[in-house]
Amino acid sequence: MHKGLTWTRKVLPNGLTVLLYPKPSALTSQFSVAIKYGSNDDADQAAGKAHFVEHILAGGSQKRIKLHHEVERLGGCSSFETSAECTFTTMDVSPRKIVEASKILAGLIFDGDFEADKVELERRVILNEIAEAADNPHDKVAETLIKCIYKKHPIRNPVLGTKATVKLFGLPELQEAHRCHYAPQNMVVVLTGKFSDQDVEAMLADFKDQPNHTQINKTQREIKEGAPTKRSTIKRSGLGQAYLCFGLRTPPAKNPDAVALDLINGVLGLGESSRLFVELREKRALTYDFNSMNISGLDHGFFVVACAVQTKSLQVTEHIIRGELEKLASTPVGEAELEKSKNVVVGDILRAMDNPHELPRLITDTEIVYADENGLDNYVEKLVALSPKKVQDTAKRYFKAENYATATLIPK
Repeated sequence: MHKGLTWTRKVLPNGLTVLLYPKPSALTSQFSVAIKYGSNDDADQAAGKAHFVEHILAGGSQKRIKLHHEVERLGGCSSFETSAECTFTTMDVSPRKIVEASKILAGLIFDGDFEADKVELERRVILNEIAEAADNPHDKVAETLIKCIYKKHPIRNPVLGTKATVKLFGLPELQEAHRCHYAPQNMVVVLTGKFSDQDVEAMLADFKDQPNHTQINKTQREIKEGAPTKRSTIKRSGLGQAYLCFGLRTPPAKNPDAVALDLINGVLGLGESSRLFVELREKRALTYDFNSMNISGLDHGFFVVACAVQTKSLQVTEHIIRGELEKLASTPVGEAELEKSKNVVVGDILRAMDNPHELPRLITDTEIVYADENGLDNYVEKLVALSPKKVQDTAKRYFKAENYATATLIPK
């Protein structure tokens, strides 16, 4: 067992999950809260509701705005974000101020009062955010690919929502979403950095006495998806390059193949010695940068490779990507390369554990999937134990032409 990859986990009587990862040598403290309410929990016609509620936590009333600004008076910083499976917020301050920061966050999370005029201002902010995302070619082509891969699952809906849905949300609807989801049994509190046992008691004071005011029952979706849409192309004026996103559907995080697919991603796309970096950039200079990921959620997953290339190079780039995926299915990865890729994946995890901004989210994501304080350590053990045969067998299962989808955004 790797001591640095485990933490203390406890569940309070009101259902609140608390995760403790003290770092006595740290110079800062982080108090984070995850609400297990994300974009996947919203119906298609209500896409973006979870994100809208996240926005009005800090900006939905004059009282909230003033309270949120207090974090900077303490010399700290804060962040709020919504993902497919949770809403996440954290406050990062000096250890002497962490109890005050926790009270600020409790006030923002549990207060159910919002002001209509401030909500309207946040609506305009969100519409600007949606417009900005629509202008970003990387975001646009990635969103298009996911819609090719998934026809029914809510992962295909944008986290931000759409202009149409965001314009429709009324204050009562947003208040009801807050009331239903912002309950202790649907929350995870994560304490990282420097803090004492006394600090923990004081920080949890405003959380442990919050009552369970709603019953939340979440069942895993079982959506039968057909074959992916093979190709989708969007044309847009003003582009200097074409944007390519190539991918396929993969299993959820708890599936035994998910760890092997993460390692396969390490072989293909993590680091400057990865296969795709060498083939696309070093040998052929087809792209400046690219990224590859295996995204695994509670009930969905997808593998994606994305890059920007000259329009004339689209076909050869996609051919190279397909070839590298098929090579993994036909030929075992050598022991030395596999060991290197394992070291790269584990190294990224360890660096995230050392990073005060990434650490709370990594712990949170592990909790959401495994609900186990040893979940990350177990994951690393499984990854390190993977054999070349297991990697090849996994590639054979998923890297097939009938599973592939391609999205491109090209100059008009």
